[in-house]
Amino acid sequence: MSTDWQKYARPEDTRSRANKPEDNAIIQIIVREVCQIADQVVVHTPDPKTNNRAHTDVFGEKTPEARLKLSRISKIIIPQL
Repeated sequence: MSTDWQKYARPEDTRSRANKPEDNAIIQIIVREVCQIADQVVVHTPDPKTNNRAHTDVFGEKTPEARLKLSRISKIIIPQL
């Protein structure tokens, strides 16, 4: 799962990078809570190709259980239009 680190990007910055920004919502998830979900690992992976120093990946299989837990710890910051 590709994400942006809040330290380096505002929600509006993250949304503007999408191919169709209006089709994307922006959510907030606390890293500590993600790491408490089995097999999920958060790694800061800046992308020099797109000049995105905020880029961060959440590695690990997104099983139905992991998806449910991720949805429960997510907070919508900017809703999808």
